[in-house]
Amino acid sequence: MVKKAFSLIEVIFAIIIMGIVVVTLPVMSNANQEGLNTTILQEAIFGASAELNQALSYRWDENSLDDVNDPNGIAKVVETGDCENNSSLITYRLRPGHIIQPLHRRCVDSNLSTPSLGANGGDLDDVDDISATPKPMFLNTGTSAGYKQDFNSTVSVTFATIGTVTAASKNAKRIDVNITDGTTQITRLNSYTLNIGEVDFFKKTY
Repeated sequence: MVKKAFSLIEVIFAIIIMGIVVVTLPVMSNANQEGLNTTILQEAIFGASAELNQALSYRWDENSLDDVNDPNGIAKVVETGDCENNSSLITYRLRPGHIIQPLHRRCVDSNLSTPSLGANGGDLDDVDDISATPKPMFLNTGTSAGYKQDFNSTVSVTFATIGTVTAASKNAKRIDVNITDGTTQITRLNSYTLNIGEVDFFKKTY
C-alpha cells in the first residue's frame, strides 16, 4: 500500500507563501485605494478648471453691453473714470491707449454705467452671475452611488485689488474656484478677467 503525504519542506513552503499573501494583501489594497483617491482628486481639479474656463467665456460686466438698445452689439469698456466724455474731441468715449478707428475697443455709450458685482437676475450673461454657493462636483446615482469621494466647488467673483479698492482697480475682476472635501480645502484655482471690451469684426458687404 502506497501512502501519500506532504513532506516537511512542502509544508514550510506553503506556510511561507501564505504568510507573504497575508502581509501583502492589505498593502496592495491600500495602494489601490490611494490611487483611486488621487484619480478622483484629479477629476475634481479638472472640474474646477472647466468651471473657471466657463466663467471666463462670459462678458466682463453686466453693463458691458446695452441689451435694450443694442442687443446684438459687442461688449464695451465700462466707465471707471478714464473714458473721455467730451463729445467735441476725436477721442470721445475712448480711454488712454485706445485706437482712434471704427470697430476698435471703446467705452460704453453712457458714462453713467459703472462696474458692478453680484448676480443680476440670474441671466448668466456676465462673470458675476456664475458666483454660487458650494455645490457637489460629482453626481452619485444608481447602484454605484457613493463610490466617489464628495467634493464641493464654490465660485466667487471679486474686484482684483492690491490694498484699497479704487476706480482703477475696478478694471479687473478675480474669479476663484475653491474645492473642498467637507470642511477641508483641497485646492483653489483663480484667474483674472479685465475691463477691455471687444473688437468688432469687419463685415464686408457686396
